[in-house]
Amino acid sequence: MSTTVEEEFRRRLRLIMQQFGSVADLARAVGVSDNAIYKWVSGRGQPSMVSLVNLARASRVSIEWLATGHDAPKSELRGTESSEFVYLPRNSVRNSAGRGTVQSRQIVDYLALKAEWLRRRLGVDPKNLILVEMVGDSMSPTIDEGDLLLVDLRDPRFRHDGVYVLRAGGELSIKRIQRRPDGRLIIRNDNSAYEPAVVAAESVNVVGHVLWIAGRL
Repeated sequence: MSTTVEEEFRRRLRLIMQQFGSVADLARAVGVSDNAIYKWVSGRGQPSMVSLVNLARASRVSIEWLATGHDAPKSELRGTESSEFVYLPRNSVRNSAGRGTVQSRQIVDYLALKAEWLRRRLGVDPKNLILVEMVGDSMSPTIDEGDLLLVDLRDPRFRHDGVYVLRAGGELSIKRIQRRPDGRLIIRNDNSAYEPAVVAAESVNVVGHVLWIAGRL
């Protein structure tokens, strides 16, 4: 197995580990030791065919996707909800001339999050969420390259100061918005290397509000 293929498998395995919450839970579901899981995710070993089948069954993904990444995950992983988990497609966020651009058509992978946590902690219907991964430094140090963000799409308007996904022409970007006393809005990059802009509130096209920021996987 080539280095790139091994790295991609380990990345998919880490996503599955997020679903189970702990290595011990995943190991029990697959029928192997905790040490076996650690070896797989560190690249010091590969699962047997039996373990690969058990891993696919336990995580409800196809063996093809698990082994190669070429096949689409099962229907539960297409941004929908199972009894316990929500499976969100992970999109990449590219940097273009200092602007973080959401490439929404480029699904990188899928991430499982607990439905109960989303509702209790964020108070949002999981169907209104999109998951994006940042590439670039325009929002550093708040959002660094590789960080994951949950974006709420249910109310596409500016409500209060915070971080939003904006649309300008055909481009989407991640910015911090603050309201001035005169009603106009300050559009900021948290990276001080980029200048802020002051615009009329009606000129801002909000796509969604960033609810949650996490480190990279």
